[in-house]
Amino acid sequence: MYKLLAFLVCAVISHSIVTVKADTLAVVTEESSLQYSENGKVVGIATELVKAVLAEAQLEGDFRVYPWPRAYEIAQTQPNTLIYSMTRSPKREKQFKWVGEILPLTYYFYRLKTNISVNPRTLEEARNVRIGVAKNGVIHQYLEQKRFRNIRTVANSTTYLKMFMTGRVDFIVLNSSSLQSWCKNTVLDCKLVEPVLPIDDMSTGLYMALSQQTEDSLHLRLKDAYQSVREQGIYHRIMASRLQPEATEISEKGE
Repeated sequence: MYKLLAFLVCAVISHSIVTVKADTLAVVTEESSLQYSENGKVVGIATELVKAVLAEAQLEGDFRVYPWPRAYEIAQTQPNTLIYSMTRSPKREKQFKWVGEILPLTYYFYRLKTNISVNPRTLEEARNVRIGVAKNGVIHQYLEQKRFRNIRTVANSTTYLKMFMTGRVDFIVLNSSSLQSWCKNTVLDCKLVEPVLPIDDMSTGLYMALSQQTEDSLHLRLKDAYQSVREQGIYHRIMASRLQPEATEISEKGE
């Protein structure tokens, strides 16, 4: 009798542990204007949106900030892992299970206004120009796919922005939605920067996505939760400050 009781208790405990693990996602991201570390916590409006979706799905999230290459590797190899804010690209389409859009994006090549000698008008003309990118980021992947020849890769966005402002690279590639925040929170100075060339076939959106090893039932659960967050107006309330064009003048000059 006691052995049976002990077995049942162990079974209940074991089931509880499995349930907790099943209802907790590893959530990985990088430091950016949309999500960042503050007082030991991961915050920012993209983080707030992800947390709203998790709450709607009745899931917990173990949030961790890494350099982008590490976050990307974890999301590619570990089950029950959610990554954000990640650009949705053709190369990545089948590598992840996509949950929902965080922010639409339009990308441009930017230069320093003083660097007038660098003035390509087509992607072909831009191929030999020095461009700073974050390693394994969507910009890096795009430029490699387009056979750009002079890419300078670094571990994070802050590093290549410093390289850009000190003239060690000629171009950076940014989206119009994040430009002003980068200027506000990093060494990038918007008054010294101008767009040169839009990248129409790269313009897409930032998303939250699951590792491919994550079960389809959990994927569907999160997609339904995301849709519910949109329908309730929670998405717009959280992201409203970033849904309006923040660099209209700059964007118009670049077209």
